[in-house]
Amino acid sequence: MVEYPVPLRSVLLALALAFVALAAWEIHWRGEDYRVAPEDDKHLWAEQRAKVERLGPEDVVLLGSSRILFDIQLDEWEAEAGRRPVMLAAAGTTPLPVLIDLVENSAFNGTIVLGITPPLYFSPPGDEHYFWRRISNWVKHYHTRTYADRFNHLVAKAPQGAFAFLNATEETFFDELDLRTRLETLVAPRRVPAQPPFPIFQYLDQDRNVTMWRADTDTALARMVTDFWSFVIQPPDPMPPPEAIEELRQAIIGMSVEQIEKFRARGGKVILVRCPSQDVFRAAENGGFPREKYWDPLVEATGCPAYHFEDYDFMNQYTLPEWSHLNSQDAKQFTTDLVRQMKEDGVL
Repeated sequence: MVEYPVPLRSVLLALALAFVALAAWEIHWRGEDYRVAPEDDKHLWAEQRAKVERLGPEDVVLLGSSRILFDIQLDEWEAEAGRRPVMLAAAGTTPLPVLIDLVENSAFNGTIVLGITPPLYFSPPGDEHYFWRRISNWVKHYHTRTYADRFNHLVAKAPQGAFAFLNATEETFFDELDLRTRLETLVAPRRVPAQPPFPIFQYLDQDRNVTMWRADTDTALARMVTDFWSFVIQPPDPMPPPEAIEELRQAIIGMSVEQIEKFRARGGKVILVRCPSQDVFRAAENGGFPREKYWDPLVEATGCPAYHFEDYDFMNQYTLPEWSHLNSQDAKQFTTDLVRQMKEDGVL
């Protein structure tokens, strides 16, 4: 039997205990159905943005908010259209900074599918506003990332591809497994009530193809999401004056027209898509962003082919588990039907 020096034995014992603890932690969370998945952060997004530089006129880029992320499935799109689109949508953001970036800072002249979620798309522009700033920071990161940034992202892929407990995002989902979130769950309840907890309910792959996680089968988790939606979609108090609301509406439409016309002038095409929403979320959108004042004028001003879920039975036949996104199985059929309709209309 080999006799190790005492210091070495201590090191080996520590390593063994660390390995056992790590294995137990990983097994526990896999037992809770946590999946191995990359982080959806600025590094992964930039990796996809880089693909745009190699695309041709027959290719498609998907822009939008979380509804495009959830509702458009890349495998089904590729199977039906013959080409795999690039996913540049981002949850909790307006796609306008990405549209501007593609028009102003790339030579891409293929097709952009532009998802419109009215409360996000018609949110105020500028980095002082969260919905704009979050994706604007990702765009800036793409243009300024260093070789060290790329190397760190490359190195991070291996552990992220092996351990479910590394599941994390840049968001504030209360049920993520990163150290920051775990520590926050130990903090004593606040004296002032906070907003309802927002759970992670999706995971994705290296192409940023999103799969809904648990909200389609776990009614308690779905209720947690809808409680959060009910909290955040309340109109501001006080409401901005009507003239300010109208000024913002016209500014967003004008900005859209300007960018789309530039893109069209070099041979590009933009297709507008309004994915479904339901129940309380839909009622809030109807109240604050009625179709006749937002979607219809945007379509008319841009002259783009447009697909609103209210106009097509195939887009409006599903029950959304948490009012705002399709479950993954429905999203597959939704994607197939949408691509078929676009092909039939000659826009794709």
